[in-house]
Amino acid sequence: MVSSTRRAIASTLIVLSAAIYVGAQTPAQKVATASISGKVTIKGKPAVGVMILATDSRDYGRSNMTGYRAKTDQTGSYRLISLPAGTYEISAVTPSLVSADQLNSIVISDSEEIEDVNLVLVPGGVITGRITDSDGKPIIGTFVRMGLLDDHQIPRRLSRAQMTRFFFDNVTDDRGVYRAFGLPPGKYKVSAGESASGRKSSRQYYKETFYPSVTDAAKATIIEVTEGSEAKDVDIVMGRPVETFNVAGRVVDRETGRPIPNVRYGVGQRIVEDQNSTSVSSSSGSDATNANGEFRLENVTPGTYTIFTVAPDGNDRTAASVTFEVIDRDVAGLLIKTTRGSSLSGVVVLDGNERSPALFSSVRINVAVESKDGFFTNSRSSAVDQQGTFSINGVGSGLAHLGIYSIGDERKQFEIVRIERNGIPSETINVNAGDHVTGLRVLVKYMKLTGAIRGEVKVEDGELPPISQLSLSLWPLDENLQPKSSHSVGSPKLDARGRFVAEGLPAGTYRLTVLVYDTAQPTTGTRIAEEKIQRVAVTDDTVTEVTLIIKPQPISKKH
Repeated sequence: MVSSTRRAIASTLIVLSAAIYVGAQTPAQKVATASISGKVTIKGKPAVGVMILATDSRDYGRSNMTGYRAKTDQTGSYRLISLPAGTYEISAVTPSLVSADQLNSIVISDSEEIEDVNLVLVPGGVITGRITDSDGKPIIGTFVRMGLLDDHQIPRRLSRAQMTRFFFDNVTDDRGVYRAFGLPPGKYKVSAGESASGRKSSRQYYKETFYPSVTDAAKATIIEVTEGSEAKDVDIVMGRPVETFNVAGRVVDRETGRPIPNVRYGVGQRIVEDQNSTSVSSSSGSDATNANGEFRLENVTPGTYTIFTVAPDGNDRTAASVTFEVIDRDVAGLLIKTTRGSSLSGVVVLDGNERSPALFSSVRINVAVESKDGFFTNSRSSAVDQQGTFSINGVGSGLAHLGIYSIGDERKQFEIVRIERNGIPSETINVNAGDHVTGLRVLVKYMKLTGAIRGEVKVEDGELPPISQLSLSLWPLDENLQPKSSHSVGSPKLDARGRFVAEGLPAGTYRLTVLVYDTAQPTTGTRIAEEKIQRVAVTDDTVTEVTLIIKPQPISKKH
């Protein structure tokens, strides 16, 4: 399985010619008959009875993952059958052994039979130590993280089997002792405790602390794990528990001052990562005020927060918010003042003036009004009925942007072509207090999301030196062949054979970009070859095949 092509994909290249063949074929509905097979060995001998798992890469990080399983026989052989076309991660599920190859990603087509996907298992490493408080007492039942890094000390993606083991097994016992085993060879940062942000489950918590007892991740000591190694005495002394605080307030009517009961609300926090970077973390808004319009947040860490209301559909009250800071004490007396909002109504029309009641089922029109503080967006929505009409209440004052989406059907997607108000095109709508905006006509295009691009990268004239990394990206283009803003469809992943696939695409023209980065410059991400762009046409219900031909070229010394 490990061939010159595989080594070439992780190597330096300059794309001299690309897409020498681009064709399209209509896929037929078939019973899944693809298969992957290979052998599993330990020290050159067959590994018998080992569970092999093929996980659909689209399910990575989901709780309901699609997995296909097989066990090795007496010769160490396995065969995964009845696989639908897609990209799969192949891993061995073992308690203390790990694959010598970190990830085995395979792109497979309909009815394809891929052989010799072989796994070599080696003993995993061990990291063990003790977690204590500042008085030397054991901290019992705390989770200890094993942060696996790549060669550039950047957190590395784990396989499904590794995720399961790392997230559930590394807990301290009654002595504060932990023992993480079955670790793949590599570099690790070990930590315990919680991040210093958000709401906690108790009045006190321990701030995340890295070995050797530092709270700055940059100062953590890296633990090197090799095949069968054991790193002992990786002890962490936690600092004093950090106190959390309570926050209380009310939601009231701005005009009358009367409390408003049973209003859902969410919480957002500004997290300053460095001088030039600020992120926002927010909850979904599942909490609600009591009968007196009161809300209460418990166990809140120091920081800057915004509480915002989430009005139910049909309610005519606007979303409102209050921003506050938690420093070293409880916060009380906060007031969120809501008012009756404006409304927007109109009709959704398919491009070409077609009407399709079935197509509009589960479709919603959303209006987002820009917030004055820029922290959260006042957003309201309405269902679209079978005639395409909608009516949105409780809209706040400001510049409104319309959007359209589908609930419960990821493969149903629309794109707004044009918005008209009383026959006049208007990309945005300025909403004033008390307005009842009518006469909106939203022209939309239905996108089937049934197109796909399946490709292969081939190497011309031999192998390439393993000192750089290849990256692919895919962007949809507009009618002027310019990238659509904020519409990246992700980066297709190359498997060990140099294949990639991108599925669920709407019809249109796409830009496939090949980038090459110098792995010898991990901190700068230096690009060592000009990007190569290939346009690919995608149509509904088709798979477009693309072949990229690359040719090695020596790297200039100036790089």
